[in-house]
Amino acid sequence: MCSVSQSLIPPDDGEIAVCERNGHIIYVTDQSIIDSYMEGQVSTFPYIIISSESLRRTPAIVGETAKSAFLEQKETTAQRFKTAWYNLGVAGVLGEICSEESNQIVYPLVQNICQYLLIGMRWIRGMNFTLFPHLKLSQEALIAEFSMNREWSTSPIRFLSWHPKAHKLAIALLDDTIKIHYTNIPLVPILKHKLQKYVTCVEWKPLSASILAVGSQTAILIWTVEPSSFSTRPSAGAVQVLSYSGHSPVTSLAWSPTGDDVLVAVSALNTAIVVWNTSMAEYQVIQHVTTCGGVSRVLWSPDGSKVLAATPSSSFRIFETGLWTNERWSNLAGRVQCACWNPKGTTLLFALTGDSHIYCVKFSNSQSIDSPSASAHATVVLDLKYFDESADSDSERQSQELTKANCIHSMVWDETGQRVAIMFHKDDPRQHLIALFSTSEDPSFSITAKGFLQGKEGVSPVFIAFKLNFDMGACLTVCWSNGSVSYIPMYIPDVNSITSDFRFKAPNPYGANSSMLGSTNPDRSGLWSSMAEGSVFASRTTLN
Repeated sequence: MCSVSQSLIPPDDGEIAVCERNGHIIYVTDQSIIDSYMEGQVSTFPYIIISSESLRRTPAIVGETAKSAFLEQKETTAQRFKTAWYNLGVAGVLGEICSEESNQIVYPLVQNICQYLLIGMRWIRGMNFTLFPHLKLSQEALIAEFSMNREWSTSPIRFLSWHPKAHKLAIALLDDTIKIHYTNIPLVPILKHKLQKYVTCVEWKPLSASILAVGSQTAILIWTVEPSSFSTRPSAGAVQVLSYSGHSPVTSLAWSPTGDDVLVAVSALNTAIVVWNTSMAEYQVIQHVTTCGGVSRVLWSPDGSKVLAATPSSSFRIFETGLWTNERWSNLAGRVQCACWNPKGTTLLFALTGDSHIYCVKFSNSQSIDSPSASAHATVVLDLKYFDESADSDSERQSQELTKANCIHSMVWDETGQRVAIMFHKDDPRQHLIALFSTSEDPSFSITAKGFLQGKEGVSPVFIAFKLNFDMGACLTVCWSNGSVSYIPMYIPDVNSITSDFRFKAPNPYGANSSMLGSTNPDRSGLWSSMAEGSVFASRTTLN
């Protein structure tokens, strides 16, 4: 097991990580020479910086006019309630009454009553049989709680998504617009829609040059952005709106990696895992994950054979996409905060809230349609606990107690399977750093600390993602708190290209086996084991 506190030394103040070369992270103190380290493909990446002053939150009301494009408008109380009613109905109005903006105009007693009514509505609509703390959060606070962006509520950039093959990326901004940036092309299409409010996630469809899925407060928007078009504002005809009752907000989306028109959508306030056929605008609920408070995130394995479904409770499920049977892992130390698959879909890394460890689950190479075929237990492969060696014993104990709380916020694995980047929680003393590790699975899984990545002085990372289809190794894209985007290439020699020719093809969930979806017959169990002292045991159950 690797321990970061024992193997990594943070960079000095003012040192900026620009790249990794020959296995070493290179830092510079002169910002003017950063561009000299950007070689080949990286030199064509778009320059992006979004200032908070350039963004304005416009009300997503029905009667948007040309006037709203020029004059800054502040929503009145009546407008806020009108917008809430239009978007979410009674639940939206109750949520607006309970919001901080209504504290001065609504009596505390009325707010308390409305909060309990809102919890009751969410409990019934989401088919939850247990009360969970997140049910009482406002829509905005709920999205921020489960977002992979550490500062979702205030960050100028809320989400970033690279296209799997084409050299372009989409960024979701604080004002709920989405911009498409190309390499070597100055054209920047802007996507905006009245239902595109509180954007939670943005996902490009694999093996398609133009289709982009956007998760928002009340719906899923499927945009078609033609690469050959010279229009900067696609028309309303370029978007398809999908919605499922109770999926509000849509907290996570995942396309089938095989290029099918299959999109999985979940909501942290609803127990239904919904599979959409986007070409037909049809859906099927493959599972109601009851007693978990909802489903906060879905993550499809790159080989298309498995789907991770994380929940707000101390459990998660692994679905196989043949018959959509699943294995349930429960009694964890906390909910799944972040997770990532290796390129072959045979290894899953995940972290929990309230825990400083990274856990690993291994899967067999066989693409069985009977079960996910996971190993009998998960093991601890990394310890990110923070120790302040300069403090006295009392302060050190307090620091250790702090890091037993939220320590890890997000984690990404590049498509070569050789680099893992981890961003810390905003309350962690290392929140201005990104930890970088090298990984290997020959002959068994191992993870080795490489170093810390640091940006310009005074800024912190809020969102991280690896660029896909990078031909020189791996390239980490970092969104910073000041609205800038930087690229940190990792020049890895002799990188084996990852093929997209998957032998396994995820079946259409609307086919002959559709009647078998959602059955829950347990047939075996396993035992959670950990290399970490004082860890909590958890059970795994396979459900058909």
